[in-house]
Amino acid sequence: MLSFLRWLGQTPHLGTLLSTWRGRAIALFLIAQLLLPILYFTRKDPHDERFAWRMFSPMRMARCLPTATIDGKPFNLATEFHEAWLEIASRGRFTVIEAMGARLCAKNPGSDVRLWIDCTYIDREPRSYGSYNICNVPEL
Repeated sequence: MLSFLRWLGQTPHLGTLLSTWRGRAIALFLIAQLLLPILYFTRKDPHDERFAWRMFSPMRMARCLPTATIDGKPFNLATEFHEAWLEIASRGRFTVIEAMGARLCAKNPGSDVRLWIDCTYIDREPRSYGSYNICNVPEL
């Protein structure tokens, strides 16, 4: 790594830029802007398609149907959550569905709250996610 930084310092224009603290701050900012989008590719949620180059992927066209039960009885999510939450959940965003589950668990302590989504894709077979007692998940 040090040899790479020395090599950068020896290039004519970069050497001048990196010789001052302002230049190093600018270079660090630019490197961060280039590397931060990589975090979205390493996330656990395959439905999270917020960057422009991923918005044209087939995953963006996935449609999911969120369903919930509390103590085995069907629960209408529209009575508890705003339409915007339901729209994002219908895109299969796991973080939103987990937040919805955490909220239902907080409102119904000791209950068996189950959420799942049934997703259809244009380039693969349909798939279901969830269907476990979300109140037993310690991270929520």
